[in-house]
Amino acid sequence: MSATPDPVIEELASDYAAYPRLDMDAELKGVYEAVEEMQLRLEEFRSIAEMLQAKDDKSITENIPHLLALKPQVNQLSKRIDALDFFVTRVNLDLATLEANVEAAEASLGTSDNKLAMLNPFAFFKKSPETPTSPPPPPPQPPQIFKMEDYFKAESEPEST
Repeated sequence: MSATPDPVIEELASDYAAYPRLDMDAELKGVYEAVEEMQLRLEEFRSIAEMLQAKDDKSITENIPHLLALKPQVNQLSKRIDALDFFVTRVNLDLATLEANVEAAEASLGTSDNKLAMLNPFAFFKKSPETPTSPPPPPPQPPQIFKMEDYFKAESEPEST
């Protein structure tokens, strides 16, 4: 064995000797700063989330009872809208029946003045009449016209709330 140290061993020994001289605080300073900044931002986010939750809770506790108090009025309005829709449908059917009866009467009399078209606001959208290919219809029967009382009950004085 030789007395001169091997250069590889000397280099390895100098690398290992440098480990105790490392300043870990200086090396990890960037990591510590990043962690502290993340903690600060997380705390800000948590406080904003708590503030928003408090506002949501306040609005829910104030608005839910108000909305629940309006439910009967909304239900009543919905029923009135349904009745009005049914009424409009019935009037439209009666008008169509009446129009068909008038057209049949005009056809049997041989006149075509179409005076009923002036009464019907929807006549503008009606398709052009087709030429009748069927035998003449039976004499017209008077249609059963609606009664307002069937669809709209007399409104009593509004209740004070």
